[in-house]
Amino acid sequence: MDRGAIALAIPFFFLLIGLEVLSDRRRRRRGAEPLYRLADSITSLSCGVGQQVLGVLIFGAIQIGAYTLVYDRLRLFTIPEASPLGSVFAFLGVDLAYYAYHRASHRINFFWASHVVHHQSEEYNLTTALRQSWFTSLTSWLFYAPLALVGVSPAVFVICLTLNTLYQFWIHTRIIGKLGPLEAILNTPSHHRIHHAIDPEYIDKNYAGVFIVWDRLFGTFVEEKADPAYGTVKPLASFNPFWANVEGFARIVDMSRRTRRLADKLFAWVAPPEWQPADLGGVVVVPPVDHEHRVKFDVPRSRAVGGYVTAQFVFVALVVVALLSLSAKLDWPSRLGLSAVVLASLGAWGGLFERRRWAIPLEVARLVTSGVVLGYLAVASEHVALVMVAWAVYAAATSAWLLVAAQKTSRPRDA
Repeated sequence: MDRGAIALAIPFFFLLIGLEVLSDRRRRRRGAEPLYRLADSITSLSCGVGQQVLGVLIFGAIQIGAYTLVYDRLRLFTIPEASPLGSVFAFLGVDLAYYAYHRASHRINFFWASHVVHHQSEEYNLTTALRQSWFTSLTSWLFYAPLALVGVSPAVFVICLTLNTLYQFWIHTRIIGKLGPLEAILNTPSHHRIHHAIDPEYIDKNYAGVFIVWDRLFGTFVEEKADPAYGTVKPLASFNPFWANVEGFARIVDMSRRTRRLADKLFAWVAPPEWQPADLGGVVVVPPVDHEHRVKFDVPRSRAVGGYVTAQFVFVALVVVALLSLSAKLDWPSRLGLSAVVLASLGAWGGLFERRRWAIPLEVARLVTSGVVLGYLAVASEHVALVMVAWAVYAAATSAWLLVAAQKTSRPRDA
């Protein structure tokens, strides 16, 4: 994806999230179920932040690099970049390739282990759209490679992929109902709510990115008829974005380790997610959802913790925008230092939300390290000095008393 375009879109993402939060407050006054829970939303946003940061460092380059390699060495044709018809073909091709990748990500364990991150939230709101796996780019390029073979240039591919990704943001909402004739052609909030549902009748349906016609053509379409429950059949039960991104792989490793037959140990990686070896209980049947008595994962915490993490997240988000916007102008030590600070922040905040004993020491260490990294950047780079210094001053001015408040009002849980 185009990191610059994503950086420009981030303020609009947060603006729309803010509007949805305001709408949610009005709904709650009328007795409706809340759409937002702070820890869940911050965890979703943290997953998205981590994906973008790691994309700047490694994974984004791998995806585009692999696509470019196929295009340069193996393409059969060349589609002119200025061709309007070629651009339409590329956009439709990217959307079809996304459908194929998305469907495979729900039916093959190895792919699901990465994609499951996007489904772990037990809420469905615009922050869920930004809850993305850190490892998606390592596998998704395989499904886009045929476009390189037929001559879609890397530049056109990046534009189409970015547009495809940006489109999917707005459909992650419960505020918007059905949209009349558009429901027949486009992927809409109604269609995508079904995709995130864990009700048996809705599981593994509506894989579309932009055009729902792929699901209608390939038999994976289901219409929304009742309000679904969201999340995963086996809940993550954590606000830690690091665990969220490795839990799926850990599950496969554990299954492979515990089963006795070598064939089952290997098949576990390519089996459907509901599959289990016979000696571990066999195929899992998705149970019906008890909507009335369902309890979502949460950990009681003080308001100080919520306020602290929210304030820190806002300023780290500004750092991420700067990182995405200026990554081409930053040297590797600067990129690495900024990325390490951001990723450490995400882990510490998850620990604070879960009241882990290690969370406050990690957050203190993170703040100290941030001062060192940001001090270096302020001296070494004229491009980001102002933003970095402002962030450092803010952290120094607010962190101490908020950490003390969090420690006084929250009894740590065992690690």
